[in-house]
Amino acid sequence: MTLKELVTGFGTQVRSIWMIGLHAFAKRETQMYPEEPVNVAPRYRGRIVLTRDPDGEERCVACNLCAAVCPVGCISLQKAEHEDGRWYPEFFRINFSRCIFLWLM
Repeated sequence: MTLKELVTGFGTQVRSIWMIGLHAFAKRETQMYPEEPVNVAPRYRGRIVLTRDPDGEERCVACNLCAAVCPVGCISLQKAEHEDGRWYPEFFRINFSRCIFLWLM
């Protein structure tokens, strides 16, 4: 073993111990939910759901714009028509395993 290898090995050991010491006394990232409230980003819009009018009907008019604009194609819907001629979604599905959460609705 040369002197250079010994110094390099010793430096590596010192650096490893230093990093362990830094991480041992660093602030923890884990939050004790629900005892400590979670900090929510200011632009968080909540979970993706179809909203309803105050009278209980869905606000979606089945225009299919959200499904057309979705870049990954995770939104699917089928439109149907009421007796009065208004459209409504017969089914509305979001594949959350493919969703990249652009909040298009």
